[in-house]
Amino acid sequence: MKYLKIDGFILKIIAFVLMTFDHIGLFLNMYNDPSSSIYLIGTIFRIIGRLAFPLFILMLTEGIKHSKNVGRYLMRIALVGVIVLIAEAIIYYCFTSDINGANSPLIDLFMCGSLLALLKRKDKYSLFAILPLSYILLSFGVVVYEKISLSSVIWFPFYVRSGYSILGLLLSLGFYYADKILDKILATRWMIINKESEQYQKYLNIVYSIVIIVVITSLHLISFIQINNVRVFDHYTMSIEIYALLSPLIIFFYNGKRGYNKKWFQYGAYLYFPVHIIIIFLIFTLIYS
Repeated sequence: MKYLKIDGFILKIIAFVLMTFDHIGLFLNMYNDPSSSIYLIGTIFRIIGRLAFPLFILMLTEGIKHSKNVGRYLMRIALVGVIVLIAEAIIYYCFTSDINGANSPLIDLFMCGSLLALLKRKDKYSLFAILPLSYILLSFGVVVYEKISLSSVIWFPFYVRSGYSILGLLLSLGFYYADKILDKILATRWMIINKESEQYQKYLNIVYSIVIIVVITSLHLISFIQINNVRVFDHYTMSIEIYALLSPLIIFFYNGKRGYNKKWFQYGAYLYFPVHIIIIFLIFTLIYS
């Protein structure tokens, strides 16, 4: 299929660009009045950024499946996550308290990655998958409790939570088992397709897209449920998160290949998250100070 032009390298670049738009939009909204045109631009940037998270989750599942050393892969995510965690805590406590809800997706990537890595083992250690699963569910439950009780859970601050919680969990499980789902579908149709072929990847991309559509649409519908006139399950502000439904337009062109993967890019990719957050924060601090 000649249109399968996006490899893992290009997919990462696209995800980083989308994520950068999202974070610029976050700071634009944080420093401007909701009635201003700049705030509207920030919202548009955040909508563009909604396409990034499904791409990161897809890359995560690909990494868990194909990494020669899953433990080292997860440790790199954890190390960068700790750096971002420290940076977010400093920003929140020393400079501004108006970033509540700006959760780091690295926590989601680490927890979902740990869950998948343990499930992949298929031995007694797979039982430990309950630990990252419990953390993800706890993160979701705490936010629901806060909305119902109109209070804050101080012992579990927002920046250590799995911010995308159920969303990240469902997407990661859906992507991870997508090939098994596809194999069952093909088996019922008595179709045998080489897993290395572009035709198989095309069908796999369709399954990825269906997973995104089902998960995002379901959470969007659930977000309308109210308790005491409060939308307690609108965990991700689904009115904006719904735009993640556009991410299959990118995934549709994914060819399943790693692409360019030199050492400098590997480490640069991990460092990009904390570095670009710090740069954006410093720029906005100088502009609005």
